[in-house]
Amino acid sequence: MRIDDLSLFTEVTSHNGLRDAAKKLDLQPGTLSKAIRRIEAYYQCELFDRSGKSWQLTAAGHQLLARSRELLALHGTIEKEMGKPRRLHIKISGAAILLAHNLRAIIEPLRSRFGEFSFETFQDKGLEKLRRSQVDLALVSTTGEPPPVAGLAFHKLQDLRFVVVASPLHPLVRNRQLEKAEQACAVEDVLEYSFVTPSTMIYGDTGSPLSTDGWHEEDFPRKIGARVDSFAALKATIETGYWLAYLPEYLVDRSSMEIISVSGCPYECIQSIWLCAESPLRSHWITTLLNELDKNGVQ
Repeated sequence: MRIDDLSLFTEVTSHNGLRDAAKKLDLQPGTLSKAIRRIEAYYQCELFDRSGKSWQLTAAGHQLLARSRELLALHGTIEKEMGKPRRLHIKISGAAILLAHNLRAIIEPLRSRFGEFSFETFQDKGLEKLRRSQVDLALVSTTGEPPPVAGLAFHKLQDLRFVVVASPLHPLVRNRQLEKAEQACAVEDVLEYSFVTPSTMIYGDTGSPLSTDGWHEEDFPRKIGARVDSFAALKATIETGYWLAYLPEYLVDRSSMEIISVSGCPYECIQSIWLCAESPLRSHWITTLLNELDKNGVQ
């Protein structure tokens, strides 16, 4: 007997017939009907009286409904405590760029240990969804220690360095090439040019109260020539050759961007990426994941 069939059976009993249940579950009525037939064939009894306009539970149906609810509740408790090793489904939240850059580090060890699984991602630049138990894991960034949030466990995935970049077409890059300059560019020279910045915290927390990209505006104010709401737009703006940008080094497209070394600026944004889960860890697979990350040398 499949536990999924029993779950569908209990859903049918809580609605006004097969069609209402199918609509609620976004399934075809035939799918539900087949599940009911499988149960009836297994137990060799009818669960519903189908003679009227609406289905009514038989005595056997009432008995099975009571036991099914007990079994499904126990099944849910077991899966919450032990995880779902056969059909793992994971919900992960984070800023879009953090998800895109770090998903592979999460997926690979889980695939090696549990085989096939499914997952969903959710946009959340903080820990709200995790604190509400709407997701299993969350990716967040800080510029040092993990977020000071009680009831959560934190595992550092990596530290990321931010760099100044420009298109090879940008005057600063072209002038340095003509001069065959090999030394770092003075911060005063860099600040002569306009920057493009994100209009929101697309990189997550960068530790700067005055900028969205981690640049210390309070000590080295920039000329902001453009603000964009996505990394795709920021990259396209850089590639025009008119604007500089300050961004995580892993986002540098070497085919269309040049890293500019800057001197005279004592600040550098180093961003720490954290994988977060509820504490104590509520699922066996989360414990396994963190152990695998440790084993593989991920911080």
